[in-house]
Amino acid sequence: MSKKPISQKRAEREEKENLTLRRVFNAFLLGLAAECYLLIVYRGYVAGYVDTMLTWYHVLRWGALAGLIAAVVGGVILYLSKKKTGKKARTMSMAGSLCLGIGLFLAVSGWVMTQFTDGTGVTAMCILVPVVTVLALVYLLYQHECFLCTTALACVLFTVWIRGASAASVTWGVPVIVGAVVGAVLLVAAAALVRKVQQNEGKLKDIRIFSVECDYRIVYATLGAGLVCVLAALALPTLTYYVMWVAGILLFAELVYYTTKLM
Repeated sequence: MSKKPISQKRAEREEKENLTLRRVFNAFLLGLAAECYLLIVYRGYVAGYVDTMLTWYHVLRWGALAGLIAAVVGGVILYLSKKKTGKKARTMSMAGSLCLGIGLFLAVSGWVMTQFTDGTGVTAMCILVPVVTVLALVYLLYQHECFLCTTALACVLFTVWIRGASAASVTWGVPVIVGAVVGAVLLVAAAALVRKVQQNEGKLKDIRIFSVECDYRIVYATLGAGLVCVLAALALPTLTYYVMWVAGILLFAELVYYTTKLM
């Protein structure tokens, strides 16, 4: 079997790097556009007059429905792109991903903001969008194991914070506890799935999940530390402030570790 010439390998590597950079740039722009949209919604839906608020309420409801339809169409396009090859497949994949992402954003944000009409929904979405954007950048730039660890610790941070904030709430206390328990179970399930991937040399059903150089000790340690933080928040809600600091430090250390591996 003949080997590819060095010039062809270099061209393929540059094409792959350029594609990654375009995806990163598009993800950043979409996150910025979404945040600007939410600020406009806040201006008219939360801080506006009564007639403006009613108008935005209907806009958000219909926007959520349109977003749901767009997400379904995007999913169909992505499915069809798997059967294509070459430039057509990449074009369909990009179009499907864009349609799916925008559709999910409109559907989720529309539902959240119309369910919490006191402005809490808009505030939550303004916080959620930058977090999701950063996670998307991590997924595109880092190894998949880094994305898993970062997502897990980000969810742990949110869980610990909401547990401490709702500890004295009669309405949200029990639902938050149930959600935290579910989160702890998901961390255990994630560790079990990582174990299965490790036994198959980083693959899951012939699909490459983790890199060959993946240090599974870091992944297990991250998931285990996240589980300890969630259990500590469940048992001692008065210490959630300190647990958040621990989770934040772990998140920073984990990102520094995987950043050094890219160098």
